[in-house]
Amino acid sequence: MKKITYLVASMLTVGLLTFTSCSDKTKDSANETVEEAKNDMDENVDEAKLDMKEAGNEFQAKVREDKNALKAEVDEAVDKIDKKIEEADAKMEKATDKEKAKWQERKRELNEEKEELKASWDDTQDETAEKWDAFKAKTKSKIERVKADLKD
Repeated sequence: MKKITYLVASMLTVGLLTFTSCSDKTKDSANETVEEAKNDMDENVDEAKLDMKEAGNEFQAKVREDKNALKAEVDEAVDKIDKKIEEADAKMEKATDKEKAKWQERKRELNEEKEELKASWDDTQDETAEKWDAFKAKTKSKIERVKADLKD
């Protein structure tokens, strides 16, 4: 009976030592895994921040490029309006009173369109990047309307 008691006690001791040592190894492994995951997460966060910064810079460059292109379109449309105004002035000099009234009205319309385009460009300076696309579409619509009106 003593042999069985010693044998059972020995087995329990060996079992406890085995489970205790596995538990420490498991804890160490888990801690290492947590540290690795934390390091990976920190690296991923840093990469994401860098990507967002680059995307923001690219977007700002695109907005700047779009503004320059839109400014050129506005300037071109204003120049065309100025030429039409000059044409209207020249026609008024030779026109009858009835025709002069028609050309004066046309000149007034052209001046309004010109001021509207200039005001749109002035608004461009106040537009934020988030609103840029909507603003650009609205201004391009005005330019197209002016171009169509000038073809008449």
